[in-house]
Amino acid sequence: MKDEERPLGEHLEELRSRIISSLGAIVLLGGAAYYFRIRLLSFLIEAAREESLIYLHPTEAFLTYLKLAVITGLILSTPWLLYQFWKFILPALLEEEKKWFKLGFFLGGVLFYAGIGLALLVGLPYTMKFLANVGGESLVSSFSVRNYITFTSLLTFATGIVFELPLLIYLVVRLGFVKLSTLRKNRRFVIVGTFIVAAFITPTDLFSQAFMAVPLILLYEVTLLFVGFTIGEPEPE
Repeated sequence: MKDEERPLGEHLEELRSRIISSLGAIVLLGGAAYYFRIRLLSFLIEAAREESLIYLHPTEAFLTYLKLAVITGLILSTPWLLYQFWKFILPALLEEEKKWFKLGFFLGGVLFYAGIGLALLVGLPYTMKFLANVGGESLVSSFSVRNYITFTSLLTFATGIVFELPLLIYLVVRLGFVKLSTLRKNRRFVIVGTFIVAAFITPTDLFSQAFMAVPLILLYEVTLLFVGFTIGEPEPE
């Protein structure tokens, strides 16, 4: 039976099933992450080159570990979530669209984890080093575990999302939703919009916003060159 011929009840039942499957994956992987919570937190502390963290409320440590487990479960289950979404929309796609969306989901996962890896191995250590030195000799940094995990989660997850930009641009141009020339003409708006978005999805310090915005702008420019080369639309004179 074609997708458009299926009754609404079947669509809703399939959607319910896939949502339950997705939530189950998050809970399962989140539970595993909670089991290894000590190692996870130690890894994050070492990534930022911190010696220790403090907590200021009796329940802060427990709630922070729980938060860390949920975020880790969400990140680890991303491929399964994308697969569930892909299977749900698959019947409604044309053959040409299926090919490009299938490639898109695969590359999307690769880019997402590449962004997370960059944030943990490069972005987090340098960001923490910069912020710790801002106070000078008169201020000693002592971070609470709750604030630190919130900061790390925002920076890491946002970087992973940002790395989806090249794939998004390639797909919308390849599928004909927007012209490459239009993207080139609107560079100035992209730059301004990038810093605005970075201000919302990163912590409030300017260094974190710049860490998010500058690579995003560079990714945008590199992607335009790549799309122009592969699709064959030349740079306007």
